[in-house]
Amino acid sequence: MSSARRHKYVLYGLVGMPLIFALLIPLTSILPTMNADISENQLPPFAQSGTTAKQALVLGVVNLSVLMFMFIPSIIPSVIASYTFVGEKANKQLEPLLATPTTDTELLIGKGLGAFLPTIAATLATFVIMMVVVDLLTLPLFGYLLLPDLISLVVMFVYCPLVAILSISWCVFVSSKVNDVRAATQLSAIGLFPVMVFYFLFIGGIVLLNWTTLVLFAIVLGLMGLGLFLLSKATFKREEILTKWK
Repeated sequence: MSSARRHKYVLYGLVGMPLIFALLIPLTSILPTMNADISENQLPPFAQSGTTAKQALVLGVVNLSVLMFMFIPSIIPSVIASYTFVGEKANKQLEPLLATPTTDTELLIGKGLGAFLPTIAATLATFVIMMVVVDLLTLPLFGYLLLPDLISLVVMFVYCPLVAILSISWCVFVSSKVNDVRAATQLSAIGLFPVMVFYFLFIGGIVLLNWTTLVLFAIVLGLMGLGLFLLSKATFKREEILTKWK
């Protein structure tokens, strides 16, 4: 958290990007769909029983917006966790910490929590704002509040923490291997890949948003996050960071 306060680009990542997801995406996707002139003969194949064509399309756009929330906990760590070792090394703050008797596991978990907590806090705050915006936009069409629903709660409280753990584990691993902040931030973008694959498989109709898919993807995220943490721990060399990084 102290890194976030000291560096403006971290604060921009914690505030600016979530506002895009909370306000810009709903206003530019749901609002045009709400105002569109849609014929009832255009009922989409994914429409739920008892919904009109417009309601079905709006529900589809809302579900896509909810799934996009997984990008927040995969992006924010790239500006926090990737700084953990490289930035502190550049600012002469890392050596005293590495010289302490703290174990590698404790050090990695501590660095991970330093990115996890603000990431989840920003994601949750963004979701609350987005939920209010979506409900205000869609209430006249549906007559009830769309969010939160079961899918959005699963995404928020299961997927987002798992995505955050995966992204942070990757960013910490990268940050401990390179000695340049810019390179660490660029390489950390690879952590977006699993979320992008799932998102585009869904919007492409290749996978269905059912409970089997949701459970399998959660298992994959959990195993990948655990694997990256164990890899970080196995390859972490504090002596090399202390003596060879310049």
